[in-house]
Amino acid sequence: MTKPVELDSTDVHIMNSLGNDGRRSFTDLAQELGVSVGMVRNRYKRLVDEGILHIIGWTNPEKNGMNAYARIIMKVRPTEKIRKVADQLTDLSEVSFVAITTGTHDLEVNVTCRNNRELLRLMHDKIHPIEGVFETSTTLYLEILKWASHKISDRHRESNGSERVKSGRNVTENVADE
Repeated sequence: MTKPVELDSTDVHIMNSLGNDGRRSFTDLAQELGVSVGMVRNRYKRLVDEGILHIIGWTNPEKNGMNAYARIIMKVRPTEKIRKVADQLTDLSEVSFVAITTGTHDLEVNVTCRNNRELLRLMHDKIHPIEGVFETSTTLYLEILKWASHKISDRHRESNGSERVKSGRNVTENVADE
């Protein structure tokens, strides 16, 4: 397990602001926070370098002609092949999410295809032939009601009263900002 990262309210504000609009300028963020542009730049660089913050351009699959969005749960046998199967799934362009899971299945995968025929080809031609894939169950999403944004809100108060946020990434603590 990775050591949690200590994030303060400035880090959280930067992450949540950029989560709402990844094009926000460091100048605007600095003015909102009442800090220097250099401090925002240093915090941003640390968050990116440590793998906590990723700025991406997200596209709506439906508006991009991708009308078959599905979750696939699968069992892998022998179980020693779980990681190898997961790694092969991450290489497929249709796959947007792969997780090793607990419970009755070993992997959960999200895929996006243009239509059901393309989804069927993906399953038949690319996923089922992977050595170790034993059983799959596919759920087609009929309507997406919410795309989650990953707001940081799990605040912990330190003994001195300052706010800290624990993040599940491996980062050094107390990086100099100025």
